[in-house]
Amino acid sequence: MLSAMATQQLPKTRIFVEPDRLSADRAVLTGAALHHLKNVLRFKPGDEMVVFDGAGRECIGVLELYQGETAMVRVLGDTDQSTESGLDLTIAPCLAKGKKIDLIVEKAVELGADRICVVSSQRSIGQLTDEQAMDRVERWRRIAKGAAEQSGRTMMPVVERIRTFQDFVASKPADTLGLIFTIGTNPDPPATLRQRYPDTYKVIAMVGPEGGFSPAEVALARRHGFIAVGLGPRVLRTETAAIVAAAVCQHLWGDLGRKPPSRPELA
Repeated sequence: MLSAMATQQLPKTRIFVEPDRLSADRAVLTGAALHHLKNVLRFKPGDEMVVFDGAGRECIGVLELYQGETAMVRVLGDTDQSTESGLDLTIAPCLAKGKKIDLIVEKAVELGADRICVVSSQRSIGQLTDEQAMDRVERWRRIAKGAAEQSGRTMMPVVERIRTFQDFVASKPADTLGLIFTIGTNPDPPATLRQRYPDTYKVIAMVGPEGGFSPAEVALARRHGFIAVGLGPRVLRTETAAIVAAAVCQHLWGDLGRKPPSRPELA
């Protein structure tokens, strides 16, 4: 374990490495990570970096050499820092046109979301073919990886496949608080939620598309245990609403507010 002083002087460059390529004393970089290190950052032997496996382990490493299609990194020691929130947060934005989901994925990861699941709803714009959906999910996963590297995450957030609204709301786990952020339908203000659900550590936050959720969708979500929540009197763009929803959840139950209850898997 590195000293407390060492963790305050971590190298700025952070590189994700697959868990099976990070051992006690070595990290082996290939593919996109190798390209980024060698051709973009132009690292030379002796340069230091932080490597993390997305499963909670983070180390300081020093580049030893380039060998064929790999970069060999010697591990100097594990850090003792964790940037993960005590809140297990899922952000579920509805499919939107353009690159709005790209922005939502990036900012949700920066705000500590554990997973992102894009939902196809009744008013979603830009419905995709199966092939297009697979391509989009792969792109969002690359964005999530880059955001995790940039923001100092020690866990790699999961980007799930696109799901239908009906399938998604029906699959809510019983131990998870489901929130559907909407306008109308007398939504609850967020400030009341922590008082009513003080020990929450798992939350799903659903955010509607440009046209919002339909009344039938809100009613269906409520039947599956979701609570309708408002974000004030103004109409927010879907990407704004998703970012605000993530921040609100982290403020109420995560590490932007009080110290939250410990998540069992992080204890």
